[in-house]
Amino acid sequence: DQAEDTVQALLIDACFRARQRIIAVTPYFVPDAGLEMAMRLAARRGVTIDLCIPATSNHRLPDFVRHRALRSLSEVGVGIHLLAYMNHAKAVVFDGSLAVSGSVNLDSRSLLLNYECAVVFYGAREIDWLANWIQALIPESQPFDGRAPGLWRDIAEGLLLTVAYQL
Repeated sequence: DQAEDTVQALLIDACFRARQRIIAVTPYFVPDAGLEMAMRLAARRGVTIDLCIPATSNHRLPDFVRHRALRSLSEVGVGIHLLAYMNHAKAVVFDGSLAVSGSVNLDSRSLLLNYECAVVFYGAREIDWLANWIQALIPESQPFDGRAPGLWRDIAEGLLLTVAYQL
């Protein structure tokens, strides 16, 4: 056990260090405020960010509440690609210098509650291979519709995120 949440700190730090691109695949995307803000700031700096997630995962609650973060990120130009099938892969590539892959989802449960295992890659060949694999998912995906929700949907998302923050 660590005094800080090591993977969360690594991901946030890598978002701040990214200069060209961040590309990720995860089945569940309900980031905590720190990771979401780091991604938003990277996009605003001009970093190209692509996120591949299943249009529908095997868990309804994270699918429901993720829309708040997805809308926020799509507003700043993050490409959100919805896969037509459940993809349980978890990987993030930062530029050509760092990649993380393992059991870590990009959600608060994985980053702050669960014990997870990940491999960090620094080798250019491995990073390129992983980035190319994630990039190949994008043509078969559909873009996320970032329209603002109705009042009741917005209230329900906020309430659920408040009550079940560990999603």
